[in-house]
Amino acid sequence: MKLDILTPEKKVFEGEVESINIPTPLGFITVLSNHASLVSSISQGKIKIKTKEGENSFLTSGGLIEVSDNKAVLLLRKYED
Repeated sequence: MKLDILTPEKKVFEGEVESINIPTPLGFITVLSNHASLVSSISQGKIKIKTKEGENSFLTSGGLIEVSDNKAVLLLRKYED
């Protein structure tokens, strides 16, 4: 699945991922390849991204996720390694 992570300042990430684990107001969700279309708010917390090379995680103060056609876009207010 293709993933783009954007903040108001810059594009933080662009690439292929195996999964994304995201905090939402109703709890954590995991997005995998070929996930159903989805739009959700992202809560403050830790986002985990799994790629073929390994797993990365970072903190966010919130934002939005859109998933469609095997592509996910995260629009984040703030990004911290």
